[in-house]
Amino acid sequence: MSGLGAEERGDLVEALLPDAAGLVVAVREETRDQITARLRGMSRYELEVVAVILAAIADPDRGLREAFAWINFDEHGEPVTRRSSATRTVRDVPSTALPHTKGRSGIDEVAVERALHGDPQPLNERERALAVDRGIRRGMDYDLVAERLGMTRGAVMQAWDRAKRKARAEGRFVPKDPVGEIAAA
Repeated sequence: MSGLGAEERGDLVEALLPDAAGLVVAVREETRDQITARLRGMSRYELEVVAVILAAIADPDRGLREAFAWINFDEHGEPVTRRSSATRTVRDVPSTALPHTKGRSGIDEVAVERALHGDPQPLNERERALAVDRGIRRGMDYDLVAERLGMTRGAVMQAWDRAKRKARAEGRFVPKDPVGEIAAA
């Protein structure tokens, strides 16, 4: 949004406000598939703007317990009961701009994971490199990673070599070959 003038940013926010509001309602009332369809209908840029809109309308001083009071089920759909007397607020939740996310701006983590699970996704260069690194580290062979990411085996091997060199330079663990045994490492 930085390349837009004030009026253009305002127009964009006005245009996407119904999408942001609709997402708030959808998360509470629609199925996962309906929400997925809603989000897939938006461009990456629109999703970024909607995220900013939602952040702007969220009250950082609202208690977490109150903010999530509408959730009465866990990730498996099982009922949950609230026993916590925590008084933390949204503001108290640690920022995600921490060292573990360093260098990850511009990377759609969800698209990377979807691609690795066989759901074709348009990935940029950094996302593709991350997907190769993750796929190989998880024990996927070169051919499977190539198939899932729409790459050649040779391109995957080159990307993995670059990822290994970078990881070693940063002092991170690099699993031993052969690739198929990485999952056990």
